[in-house]
Amino acid sequence: MQIDTPITLFGFLMVFAPLAAILYNYLVVGDDLITARHLFLLGCAKFFGVAALTTGITKLYRGNHPFSDVLLLFLGTALFFISFWWAYNRWKFPQRIAARRWRTSPTPNVASVLFAGGAGLFLGLLASVLPVEIPVVGQITNVLGKLLPAASIALFLFCWLRNPVNLVYLLATGFAFMLAVFVALFGAGRHPLFAALIAVPIAWYWARWRYQRPSATIGRILALGTGAAIIILAYSGFRHDYMGEADSGIALDRVRQLMRFQLETSGDADSFLQEDAITVTLLCIEEFHRNGDPDYFHTLRFVLSNPIPREIWPEKPQALGESLPESLGEFSDGYVNWGTGIIGNAFHDGGVWMTVIFGLLVGGVFRVFDDILRRQPLNPWPVAMLAAMSPKIVAYSRGDIAIYTVELVGLAVVTIVILKLMKPAFGTVDEQEFHVESIDDDHDDGFEPIASD
Repeated sequence: MQIDTPITLFGFLMVFAPLAAILYNYLVVGDDLITARHLFLLGCAKFFGVAALTTGITKLYRGNHPFSDVLLLFLGTALFFISFWWAYNRWKFPQRIAARRWRTSPTPNVASVLFAGGAGLFLGLLASVLPVEIPVVGQITNVLGKLLPAASIALFLFCWLRNPVNLVYLLATGFAFMLAVFVALFGAGRHPLFAALIAVPIAWYWARWRYQRPSATIGRILALGTGAAIIILAYSGFRHDYMGEADSGIALDRVRQLMRFQLETSGDADSFLQEDAITVTLLCIEEFHRNGDPDYFHTLRFVLSNPIPREIWPEKPQALGESLPESLGEFSDGYVNWGTGIIGNAFHDGGVWMTVIFGLLVGGVFRVFDDILRRQPLNPWPVAMLAAMSPKIVAYSRGDIAIYTVELVGLAVVTIVILKLMKPAFGTVDEQEFHVESIDDDHDDGFEPIASD
């Protein structure tokens, strides 16, 4: 049986179903529009939906797949999203965890906000302009540092929107945005640039748009999101003009190219509209289910072993996105890191039953974080963390989830450590200060909060 048609139909379903779920949750259920769950679902529309359309329409296959492989793809996807939905909506354990976490925060005054935002910008500089050569420390700053300036943007912008008479926050926002874009252009990756751009609607939503008409909020976010996508598309056209880590001169040249805004319609810009995650997922089903055996709980072992330098442990677990193309001889043109898809990772880690485990874990963790945001929506610190994590959350369904899990955990640890160190110096405030207390329908300026969930 031909597999192109069912994969194409699956692609259409997976493009629209996640977007419909987001709108249903926001407009009917009354959930917040910008949450970790909804960022993840937004990514699923691309890395399940567009990826499946790419595979089905272009017949982009890396293996010889019988229809049974496609059925396993469909089954694994269904099991993942069913368990994801149950963990997020019905499982009480994540909700109990969230209720006991993040009960206090550093006092968000000018001094503390400038200190935390400055720390994020400084770590961004260490990841690009002033790279750290110290083993382990250098790797951490290089992996996480370029995303932290996005947290600074969201932090400064959120605080200014809540207190617009304080122009210090506005000036800090402008400076942080320019530095974040500059830092992002030191490499060929798009995630740091995406984080800097998406930090603006994230902060604006939680500071103001959350309390305004849903139709206006959706329109504004669509406008900013479309603008961010066009900028990323323009950057995709020249991001590989220099391979490896760039220097200041190359970063400035990329800034000039962005300002000229030459939107390409071929090459890397065209590949932005295509995805091979479903192609690689099918390959994982073939390699680790039909023709071979899984590497049980590989993702867990990778995450736990990651802090150990490879110089000390050369044989420590390798990310699937790197080991799979290497085993197939796809390293002839240099370093390759495939997006294996979260379902492909599940089949590599154990089989179809692992999709249920992944769904429970991802849904549960997102519920914990989103509950913290909902419970204290006026708290700028978790909003800033969400901005830094946003590109990894959006791309999580593409994978490699082992790498993204390490990066998300790393961003959470770095943020929490900075906040804990700040408390003795800047004081501590209880979460009650960030709760929403009342409704005032006569105001639509973003400062009158609605009742908390």
